[in-house]
Amino acid sequence: MRDSERIVDVLKLVLRERGLTYRELGERIGLSEPTVKRMFSQRRITLDRLETVCDTLGLSLLELTRRASAQLASEIYRLTIAQERRLVADVELFYFFWMLVHRHSLASICRRYAVTDQQAKVWLTQLDRMGIIELFEGKRFALRISSNVVWNEDGPIERLIVSRSLPLFLKGRFRRDDEYFRFIVGKLSPESIMLFRSRLRELAEQIFEQSVGTDAMRADSKTAAVVVAIGPASFSLRDVVEGAP
Repeated sequence: MRDSERIVDVLKLVLRERGLTYRELGERIGLSEPTVKRMFSQRRITLDRLETVCDTLGLSLLELTRRASAQLASEIYRLTIAQERRLVADVELFYFFWMLVHRHSLASICRRYAVTDQQAKVWLTQLDRMGIIELFEGKRFALRISSNVVWNEDGPIERLIVSRSLPLFLKGRFRRDDEYFRFIVGKLSPESIMLFRSRLRELAEQIFEQSVGTDAMRADSKTAAVVVAIGPASFSLRDVVEGAP
């Protein structure tokens, strides 16, 4: 969704909040009801008319754009499997994409990571084709998604991150107050396994929803990793002891 379309959608929400119909708005700004309906359905409003509507609603244009920005920031964008596959196929493109989505400027990315103008243009073109950005002349672009990006469970990106990050994560000592680790090997009945699997899945979903919800917007939030797993294990204490360094 373009920024202009998002602003019109927020304006439509303000109309509902004020209890105004399209007919009543049209009467106030000198337009017919069909014209106002068409204006909102097509999401096309000139700047002058937008200011007129805002004045009528007692709303500044700056406040309207702030609300649109806040709405964008709170939205969750889930990558498609096709987008994930393309990003995983070129890890440098993935990192470039991640920096852009989190509002790092193109100039700062190119300067910090020695990205050439030609390479930046190639990556921007690819992100444009993927629907991530809208590319304009001279490497100007607009993000078409929010910064609250998530990927699919057991999708290409998650598998990449697990393979590269999990071994390093598990090397931690997990002794701080905000850490916890427990590895349990024992016998469970089929019924118990299914019960705990359901509970762990529910816990994982709760953690995920919290991490992309209000916590994602807090300034004091910290990046945390959580591993939730249960499954059959081939375990021999003798193998553990003999395999120890």
